[in-house]
Amino acid sequence: MKVWKEFEEHQITHSMAHYLMAIAELLKKQGYCRVTDVARELEITPGSASVSIKTLKTRGLVEEDHNRFLKLSTEGERLSAEIHASNKALVSFLTEILEVSEEQAHIDACKLEHLVSAETRSKLLSFLHFIHGHADKAVVKKFLDTWHEHREECPGPEECDICETQCVAHAVFLESPRERPKEGEPT
Repeated sequence: MKVWKEFEEHQITHSMAHYLMAIAELLKKQGYCRVTDVARELEITPGSASVSIKTLKTRGLVEEDHNRFLKLSTEGERLSAEIHASNKALVSFLTEILEVSEEQAHIDACKLEHLVSAETRSKLLSFLHFIHGHADKAVVKKFLDTWHEHREECPGPEECDICETQCVAHAVFLESPRERPKEGEPT
């Protein structure tokens, strides 16, 4: 299978992930959850929430009792927990390691949280546990300081194993708009 097709193979969509997480959060916060609660939480109409929740029920991720109270199935709980863990790990990695702003980190984590594989999530969490829990804090500090100094350096495509023939991150390394190449100029 082509790698780009893997994107299509995910169990749930971005909005489904938010429905599952909203239901989980409402159940945790208030002990019960109805379609109207989900609609209010996600700031959408009850009709839209109802249609989407029906899809989640059909997929066996959400259950509804005779009083119309919602709960997550075992699989829904598992997915919600995985998405939540991915979100936390991504936000932590983006803010603490890459020094992305808090707001942008939350936006980007939201875009990725339901797409990250179990393998990637596990490795990312392992890396963060290493950074947070390493016994020798001086080693971690030195690593992060070295990383933060290095990341602004671009060796150019001739010296870069990633870029090969053309700099793929040229705009990232430029500080101001006036330093960016004009349209049609080589990077």
